[in-house]
Amino acid sequence: MIIQFDDQFKSFPKEEHELHVKKLQKEMKRDNIDVLLLTTPENIYYSTGYRSWYTSSLFRPVYALVPRDGEPAIVLRILEKSTVKFTSWIPNIYVSGTKSRNIGKLDAENHVEATKMAIMKICPDAKNIGLEKGDGSHFHWALNTLEEFAKTYPEYEFVDGTLAFQRARMIKSKWEIDRIRTVCYITEKAIEETFAEVRPGKTTEKDVSRSIASKMAADGVDKFSYLTVTSGLQKYTTLNAYATNRVIQYGEILLVDISGHIDGYASDLTRMMYVGNEVPQDILEMAEVSRGCVVAGKEFMAPGKCIGDLNRVVENYLRDSPYGNYVIHSSGHNVGLNVVEYPMVGDDSTVLMEEGMVFAVENGVYPFDPKDGADNMHLAFRMEDEVLVTKDGAEWITGPGKAIYCLKDFKEF
Repeated sequence: MIIQFDDQFKSFPKEEHELHVKKLQKEMKRDNIDVLLLTTPENIYYSTGYRSWYTSSLFRPVYALVPRDGEPAIVLRILEKSTVKFTSWIPNIYVSGTKSRNIGKLDAENHVEATKMAIMKICPDAKNIGLEKGDGSHFHWALNTLEEFAKTYPEYEFVDGTLAFQRARMIKSKWEIDRIRTVCYITEKAIEETFAEVRPGKTTEKDVSRSIASKMAADGVDKFSYLTVTSGLQKYTTLNAYATNRVIQYGEILLVDISGHIDGYASDLTRMMYVGNEVPQDILEMAEVSRGCVVAGKEFMAPGKCIGDLNRVVENYLRDSPYGNYVIHSSGHNVGLNVVEYPMVGDDSTVLMEEGMVFAVENGVYPFDPKDGADNMHLAFRMEDEVLVTKDGAEWITGPGKAIYCLKDFKEF
């Protein structure tokens, strides 16, 4: 019996798949790349629709191959062939495996040979192959596999294909933006509901982490990039630490920085809570400055604006505040399939904003004694919200968030 897979199970609509391929091929032609060889789970998903934990396995290589014209191909072990058919629109599936197991027709026993066969089918006159080798990317599989391919087939030149897929992915479609909106809403809702459950002297950081994760999963989040929870003097210096069994005390500041995914697409939010009934004035002022950084960034954003200038606007807002001596990091990044992706928000960026870009805009106040350095911070305030670049400016996807919550914000108190 031949199983026919219903289109409702595809990772995204056919027109979305066609748009992704069209965008990739436009950038490939711009960079004179014949074939893109993609290995990271995010790029495989973007170019084919194939999404499985299998792409994260370090012992079972999966390659997506995008030609400068025509349909992509995918190369993987035979056991995943049905999953590709189930989730993606890709017609060109090349499988390798152990012949003696007799579990289906193999294109080759050797993964390298199967990759060559795929390239000859989709782009027989290819001279070069673009790899994920630049800043902000990585080659996901064992390098000895790549070395074997290069040695066996020396007719191909390997080139840097990083900018081709980064530029293709940086402008989001309506379908992609809808996913980002949804996961961001779920993330913010879970944070607020968890803050309402915090009880000083009883709640641990892991209680907070568990609660946020379970609420997000209940609403459809199927992957987490990270879930940062920090509280107390000793952890204020750890900007990106995971939750511990530490009990959160009255009068402390609780900071959470969360990224979850739906259909592959990420949220990235930072929120803070003062674990007391009234926020002290000095703490409120620092939290408001952190929030003001994000608002200043959003108000600047519009198509044609330089991303490097966005960073300067946010940092200058912070430098002009009473806490201008505490600038320790840049002001954000693009968000998509990766929670942190190209282009980054930094002074050296010359990329111009375009409609459809989604940014996590962030900065904060981190008081420390300059004599001792930033690793001796005694408080940490950060705000982070998602902002969409629109035709005429920018709009909030989340936010602007509340500068800092406190116990009194919730009815029980």
